[in-house]
Amino acid sequence: MRERSEVASSVRLIASTIRRIVGMPDYATFVEHMKRRHPQCAVPSEREFFDQYVTARYSGGPTRCC
Repeated sequence: MRERSEVASSVRLIASTIRRIVGMPDYATFVEHMKRRHPQCAVPSEREFFDQYVTARYSGGPTRCC
C-alpha cells in the first residue's frame, strides 16, 4: 500500500513539474493560494481554472493576480 502512495506522489510531482515547465500553473497550488490570500473569493473548478488560464495566457490579459 505504501508503495502505491509513493508512486502516486511521484506521479503528481512529475505532472506538476511538467506543467510548470510549459507555463501552466498547478491547480492544487492555486487552490491553496486562493484559500490563504483570497478566502472571500470562490475557488473555480479545475476546468474553469484551466479555461481562465488559457484565456489570460493567449488573449493578452494578466496571468497573475498578486
